[in-house]
Formats: sequence, C-alpha cells, structure tokens
Amino acid sequence: MNSDDITDIGQAGILVLLGTLLSMFSGFLFRLIGARFLTADQFGLVVLGITIVNIASIPCILGLNQGIVKFLSDKDNTHNRNSYITVSLLTTLIAGLFVAFLGIAVNDIIQKFLFEGMNSNSFLYIILLTIPVFALFQLLSGILRGAMDSRGFVNISKVCKPATQLGFTGLAIYLFGTSVSVAGAFFASIFISVSFGLYLVWNHGWRPEIDRSLQYSTLFQFSLPLLISSSVFILLSHVDKLLIGYYINSSGVAIYEVTVTIASLLGLFRSSFGFLLYPKLSEKLSMGKESAIRNMYTQTTKWIILLSTPAFAILVTRPHILVELFGSQYDVNDVRLPLVLLSSGLFLNAIVGPNGEALLGFGHSKKVLFYNLVSVFINIILNIILIPRFGLNGAAAASLIGYTVMNFGKSIDLYINHAIPVLSIKPVITSLLTFVLCIFLVYLLPATSLMIEFALLSSVGFLSLVAGVGVLWIVGGLSEADRELIPKI
Repeated sequence: MNSDDITDIGQAGILVLLGTLLSMFSGFLFRLIGARFLTADQFGLVVLGITIVNIASIPCILGLNQGIVKFLSDKDNTHNRNSYITVSLLTTLIAGLFVAFLGIAVNDIIQKFLFEGMNSNSFLYIILLTIPVFALFQLLSGILRGAMDSRGFVNISKVCKPATQLGFTGLAIYLFGTSVSVAGAFFASIFISVSFGLYLVWNHGWRPEIDRSLQYSTLFQFSLPLLISSSVFILLSHVDKLLIGYYINSSGVAIYEVTVTIASLLGLFRSSFGFLLYPKLSEKLSMGKESAIRNMYTQTTKWIILLSTPAFAILVTRPHILVELFGSQYDVNDVRLPLVLLSSGLFLNAIVGPNGEALLGFGHSKKVLFYNLVSVFINIILNIILIPRFGLNGAAAASLIGYTVMNFGKSIDLYINHAIPVLSIKPVITSLLTFVLCIFLVYLLPATSLMIEFALLSSVGFLSLVAGVGVLWIVGGLSEADRELIPKI
C-alpha cells in the first residue's frame, strides 16, 4: 500500500481532531454566553429550538450525508459524481422544506406541547426555516468527506459554523437580548456555512447535472439504513438518561450527563482518524485494490490506540479535574465508577478500530444497522434490569456491555469476511506499557490548583505518548508510513 494513504489519513485525523477541539470550545462559550446573559426561560427556549433542528433534520437527509461518501470514491467519472451530488442536494432540500412547511402548518400543536405559556411564534418560525438549511449543511459536510477534503470539512463544520454561531449570538444578545434574536443568529450562521460549503464543493469541480441513466436507487438503498442507524444512536444516547430519570431522579440524570460528557472525549480520536478511512477504503475498492485495505485499517487503528491510551489512563485516575469544571454540586465519588465503565466501553472502541467505517466502505450499511440495533436492544434491557438495583453504575455497565457486543460483532464480521484482524499485538503491547507508565506518573503528581494540575496532566499525557511511540519503535511497530507521518504532524 502506498504510504501516502496512511500519511493522508493521519494528517486528516490530526486536522479533524484539532478542529473538533476548537468547535467544542466554541460550543462551550456559546452555552456559557447564553446561560449567563439570557433568562433561564429564554436560554431553555434556545436549547430546545436547536434540539428540534438537530432531530428534525435527520429524516430530511435520509442518511445521504454518510451514504454519498461511498459513491464519490470514483474520481474518474465526473458526470456520475456531479449527478449523485445534485440528486442528494435536491432530495435533502425538498425533504427539508416539506418538514419546515409541515411544522408551520401545525405550529399550534407544537406551541401547545413544547412551548406552552411562551410567546414564541417568531422563534418557532425561524427554527422551522433553519431545518432545511441545517440538513444541507450536514449533507455538504458528507460530500466534502467523500471528496476527501479534510481541510474543507474542518473549515465549514469545525470553524465557520461554530465561529459564526458564537459571533452572531454574542452580537444578538448584546443588541437585543432575546431568544428570537439568538435563533436568527443560529439561522444566519448555518446559512453562511452552507454557502461556504457550496463554494468548496463547486471548487472541487461539481456542476449541477442529472444523468438519467444512473441507478439512484442504489444510493438510497445504501443510505436509508444509515438514517435508521443515526436514529438508533440518538436513541442509544438518550434512553439511559430517560430510564435514570424514571427509576432515580433528575439529579441522577444530571450526574450521568456529566459522566457521559467527560467519557465522550475518548471518542474524539476514533472519529477523527476514522474520518478519511471510510472514503479511502471506498476508493481502494473502486480501484480493485482490496488487498491494501488490511494494512490501512491496522495502521489507522494503531494511532487511535496510541492517542487514546494516555487520555483513558488520566480519565480513570484523575477525573476530578474535569468534574470540577461542572460545578461544586457534582461529587467526583458519584462520577468515578460510572466514568470508568463508560470510558472502558469507549476505549474498547479504540482498541478494535473504526470497524463501522470499514464495514460502510465495503458497502455493508445493513450490517452496521443490524449490529447497532442489537446493541440498543441489549442496552435497553440491561438498563431496565440494572438501574433499579445499581443506579448510575448499572446504566454505565449496560452501556459498556452494549458497546462490547456491538464491537465484537462488527470486528468478527471484518475478520471472517475480509481478513481484517480484530487486534494487532504490537499496538496492544504498546498501549499496555503506555497505560502503566501514565498511571505511574499520574500518581506521582502532587495535589495542587486546578490550572497547574491541568498543565501537569497534559505534560504527563504528552510524555506518555512520546514514550508510546518509542515502545512502538522498539517492538518494530513503526512502519515507513509512520516515520513519514510523525514529522509532518
């Protein structure tokens, strides 16, 4: 396999990771400004409105934001690429407008059930009109991923959108101080991001056309299971909180939300480095180079494990530094064990690699849906059994088991059908030694102020990562592609 492929995946992973961190920080500032300068009712209205946009846009995209990635892998056929992009954009726009106008038609019902007692007609109309624009934004992000333009993807989804949203929101609150003005700012930021995304796609050579000879049904048949998978993951991320609220109380939900937020940081490495794997894998298949995929997958997984290990070690040994950011009302002792369980599930994701993206690259969207559904079913059953007996620990254990079953199924599928190994021994040895070293260094650190401890833990994480690279070199796990990637990073 050409080492340029691994270098491309690694550089894209670092770029997406940095962009995601920037986006998360911008999102934190957005929530901080909203909570501080709006009334509780107004800020709650804004959060609810953005939630409506996120959920309502899912059926509008029909899974095309993920499905189109595979259909853009053939770079030599410009007409096919143009047609798939055009049909996807038109389908998403029409579906989004339909949902928006349907919402306007039944706005009285929405007002009654979601905004009862609030004068929010103007706010609701702006939110509804944002739905088709936001759906286009998500689709354009998928198109740029399919074009393997990681810089363009980061520019619109991790820089342009959060930056304009933060800037416009600050201006709206300063000038008007109302939820309606913030909704308008949200719409404006999405509209500008979509315009920028269309410009980038145009620069990639896209010109609107529809080739009637193409079988577009294959695109929709591949994408629709991904729509259901997205819905399933939304269910998976919320069902445990609903059951905690039912069996325990709202304060338990708040504690678990803090736990999930902290544990989800481990998922950044997998999602970032898996960003380019899916389109690269699809490209290799379209070129008839399936033999190159095994090495591409193991190389990508190696870097995900290496980066995730120090973060995992720090999260399970010194979680208080992050817990304290959420306020004094959260006790680290309430969070520690659920965090260890949830983090273990996400670390398992890192060890086995981006198996879901690999299955999508091979065209198995229905298999991805099946494994996700099995995971959700197990998670719900275990939540019902474990939460009444073990509380938050039971919910976290249910998630860990669900993650384990899902990853076991996907990884075994890849091994049996495509000879892609579930584990590579050298990265696992490196991860184990890095984990032990990181924990040892963490326990040597003194208790000090929050900022100093954050700096010390960051230094420990970096030193452990460097040591991990050294161990990988000693055991012969560094390839030529890795040696080219490290100085470029």
